[in-house]
Amino acid sequence: MGNTERRHGLTLIELIVCTVIIGVLSGVALPLSHHFVRSQKEMLLKETLRQTREAIDRYRNRRFAQDPGRAEDDCWPRSLDDLVADRLLRRLPIDPMTGKATWRAISSTDVPGVPFSDGRNLFDLRSLATGTALDGTPYADW
Repeated sequence: MGNTERRHGLTLIELIVCTVIIGVLSGVALPLSHHFVRSQKEMLLKETLRQTREAIDRYRNRRFAQDPGRAEDDCWPRSLDDLVADRLLRRLPIDPMTGKATWRAISSTDVPGVPFSDGRNLFDLRSLATGTALDGTPYADW
């Protein structure tokens, strides 16, 4: 009759093929995961900026409603700390691209396009991240 013994385990060829397949799959997955993480941080940055800008506007509207005769420049918060103190934000927002709670503040009296602020108030804010987004725009321009 023939050899009825069964061999258990994998041959060397099968092991090599499995190793190559796993290598190819991991080589494809790694760049995709980096892209996914970066896009998630960008979405979080956009959302953080949106929420903080809404809080700045609510602060301004509240101050103007309290005293309609107040000068426009005096209605804006002095810093992000004012938004936390007035409970418009629970805590200082963290820039997901830098991992820090530091931002470039823009005053309502700043000259457009100038990279520094006179610090009179907080009209807007920008990220201090130096990179470029997946869509090609600099984070600092958001």
